[in-house]
Amino acid sequence: MRRRRFQSSFPRSYAAIIHPVCPPTLPIIGNLLSAWFKYKELKYYHSVWQAWARQYGDILGLRLGFVDIVVVSGRDMIKEVSSREVFDGRPGGFFYMIRSFGKKLGIVFSDGSSWNMTRRVVIKYLKSFGYGTRSMETNIAQECKALVELRMSDAGQPVLVNDMFDVSIINILWRLVAGKRYDLKDERLKELCHLIKRAFAVVDMTGGILNFMPFLRHLIPGLTGYTEMKEVYDSLYKFLRDIIKEHQESIDVKCPRDVIDTFLIEMMNTKDGAFKITDEELQVVCMDLLQAGVETVGNTAVFMMLHLVRNEDAQARLWKEIDDVIGRDRPPTLNDRTKMVYTEAVLLESLRISSVAAVGIPHMALDDARLGDYVVPKGTFVLLAMYDLHNGSHWKDPQEFRPERFLTKDGNLIQDEWLMPFGMGKRRCIGEGLARSELFMFLTYILQKFHLKIPEGDPLPATEPIEGVSLSAKPFKIVFEPRIKTRYSGRRPSLVTA
Repeated sequence: MRRRRFQSSFPRSYAAIIHPVCPPTLPIIGNLLSAWFKYKELKYYHSVWQAWARQYGDILGLRLGFVDIVVVSGRDMIKEVSSREVFDGRPGGFFYMIRSFGKKLGIVFSDGSSWNMTRRVVIKYLKSFGYGTRSMETNIAQECKALVELRMSDAGQPVLVNDMFDVSIINILWRLVAGKRYDLKDERLKELCHLIKRAFAVVDMTGGILNFMPFLRHLIPGLTGYTEMKEVYDSLYKFLRDIIKEHQESIDVKCPRDVIDTFLIEMMNTKDGAFKITDEELQVVCMDLLQAGVETVGNTAVFMMLHLVRNEDAQARLWKEIDDVIGRDRPPTLNDRTKMVYTEAVLLESLRISSVAAVGIPHMALDDARLGDYVVPKGTFVLLAMYDLHNGSHWKDPQEFRPERFLTKDGNLIQDEWLMPFGMGKRRCIGEGLARSELFMFLTYILQKFHLKIPEGDPLPATEPIEGVSLSAKPFKIVFEPRIKTRYSGRRPSLVTA
């Protein structure tokens, strides 16, 4: 195939953004057909981008239907895109806009000055109710304690792990946002978590056919995922509107109880012409906070359990470190983290190998921008190949769960710059600190009390993920066996019956 060059005049034609060597293209649909065939072969879209990047280079230009996309691979290119303001935009595709009333609202899929202001206000309000403080750790500890008690009540029985952390994660942040905590068996919350997972399972992060050829939703709404997505978001927003209405009916303007109260008071007091949070903006902010934790932290925690139940030696090393630093009776605290190097290595390896945000959250070029030897025109979607970054050639045996890769020979922790699970730059995840704290506390609370076992007769749980907006684990069960019946024997970190 003859090489095409980016034209210096920055025309909006396909030739202007395509990588010099590209997959086969067709009129109108572009690379959709070749991407679909490659997807059928490799099973995951992030694997398609990974394979094509190996073939065509770290800056891969595509046209998928009506959408121009650049897939960026490699540490250096991903860092460059993440650190440059011109790539801080968010796409305005139909898939991203359907969840926010057809507008760029909230803090996940918005950009520009309104995003900056909303993000600043959300962080300010969260901090005013304890986000990032000792009270936040208290919330996490209470949820971990409740989760351990629930597992004690069904100890010895196979438990489906895939939705185990969902309500706990919602409770941790929702106390600040809406002033509520739900019982771990609450059926309404379980249904809410199910709706969130459905919303993330309809398509992958590119937005699929709803972005590439949005007109098809009028012709085949069921096949494009439009029908299901609209149904899911209608239900989620009904839940949020009910919560907000309850706050409006009981609010005390002199004594706000939570973030929603504070937003409502701010909306009452804001004068015309000033930056104003609208009813729709408040709903989308709540949606962003609700969805982000359940999907990213929840899926990572599930993958962590999956790899640990497959790896008895890793469990044994965790037990030993937990027993040495914390003991069997005292609850874990975040202060223990600095003394628990192997536990931290397990967390890093879990974040690396799961890479639940396989291409991150899409960026968009806010203006024509040079990247490497090419020009990315304004409006182009930019995907970051995060799964490839974390499971590529930099890592020896990347498909193996090996926490030791983050430890030196002297037992010190390695902070590898190739690991970027929360992104970087201005678009770095604002919930990173909370997510890391949650994962540490979930891990130490559970492994302090339980031996994770595969149910008798069940195969090893599969490590291959289910594709969606984020990656999730295939359904699997674990038997949580209380560790009170076990003790260590000798130096080797294995267990014998007491």
